[in-house]
Amino acid sequence: MGKVWCGSCTLTLAAIVVLLGKPVGASDFDHHETLDVEGKFRILWKFDDEKIEFEAQVQTAGWVGLGLSPNGGMPGSDIAIGWVKDGIAHLTDRYAEAKAQPRMDESQDWELVSGYENGTHTVLRFNRKLTTCDVRDRVINEDTIRVLWAWHDDDPEDESGVSGPTYHGANRGVKSTVLLSNIITPTNIQESLNYTFDILMKNVPVPYDKDTTYWCRVFQLPNITSKHHIVKYEPIITPGNEGVVHHLLIYRCDKRHQVTILPDGDPGHACEPQFSRPCFNILAGWGVGVGTVLTPDHVGYPIGDDEDSGYVIMEMHYDNPQLASGIHDSSGLRLTYTPELRDNDMGVLLVGVAVNKYHVVPPHAEAFVSAGFCNSRCLSAFLEELGQPIHIVGVNLATRPLGVKISARVIHNGTETEIAREDNYDYDMQLTRMLKKEITVYPGDSLIIECTYDSTHKEHVTFGGLDIKDELCLAGFQYYPKFNLTDCVSTPSLYTTTGFAGIQDADFDYDTLELNITAPAAMVGMTYEDAIKAVPWTEEKAQTFSDMLLNGNFHTRCLANPESAVDIRLFDEYLPLPRGLRVTPEDVCSGRTAQETTPVNPGPTMEDWAGSGAWRPGVYAVPVMAACLALIYSVVKP
Repeated sequence: MGKVWCGSCTLTLAAIVVLLGKPVGASDFDHHETLDVEGKFRILWKFDDEKIEFEAQVQTAGWVGLGLSPNGGMPGSDIAIGWVKDGIAHLTDRYAEAKAQPRMDESQDWELVSGYENGTHTVLRFNRKLTTCDVRDRVINEDTIRVLWAWHDDDPEDESGVSGPTYHGANRGVKSTVLLSNIITPTNIQESLNYTFDILMKNVPVPYDKDTTYWCRVFQLPNITSKHHIVKYEPIITPGNEGVVHHLLIYRCDKRHQVTILPDGDPGHACEPQFSRPCFNILAGWGVGVGTVLTPDHVGYPIGDDEDSGYVIMEMHYDNPQLASGIHDSSGLRLTYTPELRDNDMGVLLVGVAVNKYHVVPPHAEAFVSAGFCNSRCLSAFLEELGQPIHIVGVNLATRPLGVKISARVIHNGTETEIAREDNYDYDMQLTRMLKKEITVYPGDSLIIECTYDSTHKEHVTFGGLDIKDELCLAGFQYYPKFNLTDCVSTPSLYTTTGFAGIQDADFDYDTLELNITAPAAMVGMTYEDAIKAVPWTEEKAQTFSDMLLNGNFHTRCLANPESAVDIRLFDEYLPLPRGLRVTPEDVCSGRTAQETTPVNPGPTMEDWAGSGAWRPGVYAVPVMAACLALIYSVVKP
C-alpha cells in the first residue's frame, strides 16, 4: 500500500491497483459520458451538495487533462492535469489564460483520490468542492458546462515549463454536458410489464436547398384496449445524421378530429409546426444532446384513454446549415409503456414568448433581455377547472444560437422562485431538466420565462420564428396532473416595438397578415421588418429597447384542449410583465446570507417617449391590435 504526500503544487499517491486490460466501469458512479467520438476519453462522476468526484479513463500511457471552460475555449478555463509515472499518480490544479500550457494554480483545489495505469489506459480519480472561492476556479452548478479534454502519449518530466506537459496536438476537444443533473431511476415498474414501440421516420430525403426543415408523419399507436402510461423514451438516430437531426416532438391526436394515414412506405411531408394541430398534446420530445428520458415513479404520459384517437404525429426538425445533399433519415424515438398505471397523468405546458416576427433581438447587444409569461387569469381558470394545483417535475428551456442565458420562474404570493436556470446555454444541448424538488403552481400564480441574448457579432436584427436563424424564448414544463391548458404565451405590444422604430401609424392587412405603414411619410412603403432593421442599433439603443419592452405591456394568449369549457378568448389581453420579490441566494464566499430584493425598474416607459415625435399614443385601437395579433400568432413548439 502506498502513501499520500503533497508538494507545493502536486498531489501524489502510490498506485494501489494495477490491472491488465481495459478499465472497468465504476459501480459507485451515477453519471458517465464519453467525450470524444472514438471513445478514448471516458469520464464517470458523482456528486453531493458540496463536492463532485470524477474518474477519467483515457486510452493513453501519458498525461490526461480535464477542464471546465466558460465558452469552449482555453482562456478562463479551470483545468486538472494528471498522469501516472513509475507507479505513482500525480494531479495538478491549473488555470489557462491563453492557448498555452496552463499555469499552476496557487490554490490546489483538485484533490487526487487514486490513479493507475494498465496495458491500455490511464485511470485517475479526483474530486473538488463545487464552490472553492478561488477566483481561478469555475463554480460547478446546474448550468451547462463546456468540458475540455486532452491527452498526450508521454508523461511530463516536470510539472511545468519546458519539461512540463507537452502540447496535446490533435488529442483534444470540448463537449457540453450538465454535471449536476438529476437522474430519474424508477423503482416500481415490473420489467415483465414493460412494452416498447418505435416511432421512426421512413427514409426522409432531407432537403438540401434550405437549412431548416420541419417534417411530419402520422403514426398509429399500438392497439391497446385500456389506458397505459409511457414511462420512458430514448432516441434512435440514423448513424451519420447526428449533426442533422436537431429535435423532434410527438403529438397525441384528439379523437374528435380526423387524421390522414399515409401508406407504410410514404416518408411523410414537409410541414410547419403550427399545422400539427389538431394533434396538440405533446406526448414526448427529444433534442440534440439528450439521452434516455424517464418519468418519476408517480407520473406517466397517458395513452389508450377515452380521449386518445390511437394516432400521433411526429414533427422532426432537420438542421442542414451546410446544405448537404443525399441525406436520408429514419430517426425517431423508442417509447416504453406499461399497463401498470402511475398515480398521475403527466402533461406538457409551453410558456414564453410567442414564436413570431414581433419578437425582436437587435444586433450589437452583449446582454439583450426578452421575456414572456403566462397570463395569471388564464392559468387560474384552467387550474380551477382542474380543481387542484399542478406540480412541475421537469422543464426544457429553449432558445436559439444567440441565447446565452434562460430562466423559468414562478410568482407565488408576491415572491419569485426559480424553477430552473441556465446561465451558460448551449443550443446543441437540449436537455430535459428533472427537478430535485417539485414546484407547485396554484391559482393566482404567474409563470415567467426570461432569455438573454448575445448579438455582438450580428450586423442585422434577428426576428422570432421557425428557422434556425430565427430566435425564440420558451420553456416546456412537465407537470402533473394533466389539465386542459397547452400553451400560455405573450408577445411585446406592437405599440412599443413599432413606436421605437419610429412608426406613427399603420393599417393591418388581414389577407397578408402584415402591417402597412401610413405615417410618417418617410416610412410609407416600408415593411415592418424594414422599419425595425432601419433603426441605427447600438449597444446602448438595444439596452434601451429591452428596458422599454420589459416595462411595457404584453399581449397574452392561451391555447387549450377542445374539451375544455374555459373561454380562452377572455385572455387575449394587454398586461404588464408580472414581478415579485426575488430571493438573492446565499453567497458562501462573501458570507452574505440569502435576502429578498425588490425587482429593479427595467427602464423607460413609452410615456417617457411621448412628445418626441416618434410615437402618437392611441393611434392603434386596442381591440383591433388584439384581433391582429390573434391572427398572426404562430404558437409553435421549439
